[in-house]
Amino acid sequence: MPASADGRLIFIGDIHGCNVEFAQLLDAVGFIPSQDKLILLGDFISKGPDSIAVLEMAMKYNAACIRGNHENTLLRRYAEKHGQNILDSGDYDPSAGGFVHIMADEKKIIKKATPEQIEYIDSCPLILRIPEQIFGPNCGDVSACHAGLMWNVPALEDQDPAVLLYIRTVLPPDNSTASPTRDGIFWNEVWNDYQETLPPSQRRTVLYGHDAKTGLVIKKYSKGLDSRCYKGDYLTALVAKRDGLGGWANELVSVKCEVHDPKLPGYVDGKF
Repeated sequence: MPASADGRLIFIGDIHGCNVEFAQLLDAVGFIPSQDKLILLGDFISKGPDSIAVLEMAMKYNAACIRGNHENTLLRRYAEKHGQNILDSGDYDPSAGGFVHIMADEKKIIKKATPEQIEYIDSCPLILRIPEQIFGPNCGDVSACHAGLMWNVPALEDQDPAVLLYIRTVLPPDNSTASPTRDGIFWNEVWNDYQETLPPSQRRTVLYGHDAKTGLVIKKYSKGLDSRCYKGDYLTALVAKRDGLGGWANELVSVKCEVHDPKLPGYVDGKF
């Protein structure tokens, strides 16, 4: 997936329209467009000051992207407005009692985005397979999605789209039911325990975002990179690079964010 043999894979958690911090993070990791490959883990638009600028940067640098719940909701509403059909990717959120309400700034994105930008968002898959064992062979294959995976669904193509977009916990007694709420056990805890029961050839490590309240959560078989930039914490990248010995090394790089949530003290008003 890197653009060159020396290139790195740079996975970035939920940007949420925070374009200035996105640019600062690219500077902090020393991003080289001709070599490195960006992978955005969903929810790169909405909430923050300038989603259009984020889209422009992502497209300029040919970033790979995952579809998050905000991208998916926007696409559904865009399709409805223009009489188009798009992939039904689980826009239903049980915690909301029905279809998720589109946010006001997502309506603005629909008005301002170019057809090419909408096409870019629509090109983002729900799951991205990473063709390198960047965490070592004992950690198995690597996949990226927005919210997480169910431990008891072996085939990626069988994962429920709503799970990929919304999961936070799994519910007792057998942890086989996904939930978008915090009422159960965090899915990544069950996921990591289950991976240890498998032979290395069947294990899988997941990179994801989505859960700002929990924040940065790095476990052996799961890497949660939503570090609450929109709320004034950090924007985080996991950078994977070849170690020169046939393997990979990785590091976390973060930049401090302004508060973009108008409900919080210290809110910084930015242009849309």
